[in-house]
Parts: sequence; C-alpha cells; structure tokens
Amino acid sequence: MITSSTIRQTYDRCSSFYDLFFKPWLEFGRRQAIECLQPEPGETVLEIGVGTGLSFEFYPPDVRVIGFDYSHGMLQESKRKVATEAPCPVDLLQMDVQAMAFPDRSFDRIMAAYVLTVVPDIHQAIREILRVARPGARVVLINHLTRRQGFLARLESLLHPVFARLGLFTLDRDLLSILESFGIENLQTAPTSWLGLHHVIAFTVPRAAAGTRPSHER
Repeated sequence: MITSSTIRQTYDRCSSFYDLFFKPWLEFGRRQAIECLQPEPGETVLEIGVGTGLSFEFYPPDVRVIGFDYSHGMLQESKRKVATEAPCPVDLLQMDVQAMAFPDRSFDRIMAAYVLTVVPDIHQAIREILRVARPGARVVLINHLTRRQGFLARLESLLHPVFARLGLFTLDRDLLSILESFGIENLQTAPTSWLGLHHVIAFTVPRAAAGTRPSHER
C-alpha cells in the first residue's frame, strides 16, 4: 500500500532530477490537459499536484493559477519555474489533496495531473475535489487507467506492488468507475500517447456533487 510519508520522501528525493526523466514523456499530456481545461480570461485555476511546475508554461497569460503540492522538494523546483517560465501569476502552497484548505465551491477550473495514482485515499481526494468545485466547474485530470485484460494488464499487476512500495504511483485503480460512483457522468477521455499509458479525463461537476463534504465532516 502506498503511504503519505513514503510519497513525500520519494518525491522530495527525486525532485532535483524529476524533469530529466519525466518531462520528455509527460509534457504533451500537460499541454493537452490545459487546452481541454479551457480557462477563460480573468479566471483562477486550481492546479493540484503542481510537481516541479511543468504545466506553468502552457497557461494563458490572462489567468491566475493557485497550485499546490504535497512534496516540499517539488515545490522548491516549481518556485524556480514561476520566476522564469510562467506567463501568468502563480501562487504556490504546500497542501494535501485529501484535506484541502479551501472553502466549499471555490473554483470553476481544476486540474490534477498524474495525482490520483499517487494519493493513498483516492475516494477522499475526489470528495475534496468535488467539495472545492463550483456547480458546473470544469475538471481535467491526467491519469493512468487500469487495463482489464491483455499483456499490459498482466504486466501492470506485477509492477504495481513495486511502484506502490517505492511511493511513486499505483496501477490498480479503476478511476472511471470510481468517478461514476460519485455521480459524475459524460466523462470525456483521450490518450496522451499512442501507447495509451495515460489519459486526459474531463468532466463538468454536476450540481448535486459540487460542494460535497468529506464523510468525516458530515
């Protein structure tokens, strides 16, 4: 099982060389996700899990971004990109997606890139995303989608315990089914590469789901 302490330690350690390994094959997905997010001039975008700030360069100059990450090391790298690569204002915070410090119904645009494979409690993370989203908010995720059959499905089942133990990510979560269990419909998905290792997943937050409180606060 992936744990919060392992996640933080792992990403703190790899923050200084993260871009070298991950930027070449994750960059296109971030560009694709922001295009799908369609932020309007003057809007504030919440970016969950900013990592080293690889998304910043793709935002239009007429929006504001509030971004956060769980790893202090990753945030230090993203702060450097705010100064050199971000075309728009960016405010950075250290925070856990499973317990966000924002009021209910705060955002019309939310993006989370490669985040929901990392958090220990994916259901709690989704509750929090829906809680801080306004009715009709646009949410765009980039995520691995679990394969149900074939060689890659068998390979993922073998690799999942290794990657989870290292605190990198999980490979066993049926994200689309989980989202549908929250009443989210009309999910739009598009692969970020021909291999289909990750997908951009977009949806509009239904009125019934927006502002949903975490179960421990009900």
